[in-house]
Amino acid sequence: MTATTVPESRTFMFSEEERVEMVRLLEQILRETRVEIHRTHTPNYRDQVIGQESLLRGLLVKLQRVGE
Repeated sequence: MTATTVPESRTFMFSEEERVEMVRLLEQILRETRVEIHRTHTPNYRDQVIGQESLLRGLLVKLQRVGE
């Protein structure tokens, strides 16, 4: 039998100014992450960075949706 872990969900309240700053920071980190992926030759580390990029993109989409 395999144990399944369900990620916890949290709710955060941001002011509009905080949300905009979080979007800016995530966009900056994503640019850096893309460069890191391009420069990385170690397959395991590259996969780890790609996973991080996916997580960051998801966060960015959520924050951008709130601002619409």
